[in-house]
Amino acid sequence: MKVARLSILVLALTGCAAPPTHFHQLAPLTPPRTQILGPRVLLGPVSLPAGMERPQLLVVDADGKPRLREFERWIAPLDHLLAGQLAAELSRMLGLASIHVWPQPGMAQRDFRLLVDVRTLRLQPGGEVELEAAWQLLPGAGGAATDGGYFRETVPVAATDEAAVAGLRELVRRLARQMAPRLKLREERAR
Repeated sequence: MKVARLSILVLALTGCAAPPTHFHQLAPLTPPRTQILGPRVLLGPVSLPAGMERPQLLVVDADGKPRLREFERWIAPLDHLLAGQLAAELSRMLGLASIHVWPQPGMAQRDFRLLVDVRTLRLQPGGEVELEAAWQLLPGAGGAATDGGYFRETVPVAATDEAAVAGLRELVRRLARQMAPRLKLREERAR
């Protein structure tokens, strides 16, 4: 009788267990071996659309309705993940070891500040991922923007959260590809 009760209790508790939580990140690429110290660039802050500053993935379902994935979470705040991925991509593309993510202690003496305003970030597993952002390059001492741009692209993705995150990673690479040539010009002028 005791064994039967214990078995029922174990089964009941197992049935009440929450599903495991999965964590997602925008993993930075390994930087190239040959990096130089160039102009010091502080990237950030990266602003996000309202509702995206949460640890859970916010996706759009097939009906176009937002859905919060309670057990699918970002490993860090999404704005920091985006800034870190973008800085890693730019460092790799430009061969610079001097692109840092905000907030960064000791960066009061920077040559440039790169601000990114994410206006749309839509993850739709089984559909597409969309990233729309505006960016500005400011002189380190302050003042008016010396350059900037606008980016809006989508990529089709498979019907998994992992595919949607991979799609976002690809869009961040494309944003970096848009920025890199213009930052390269600024770097050459700063020398």
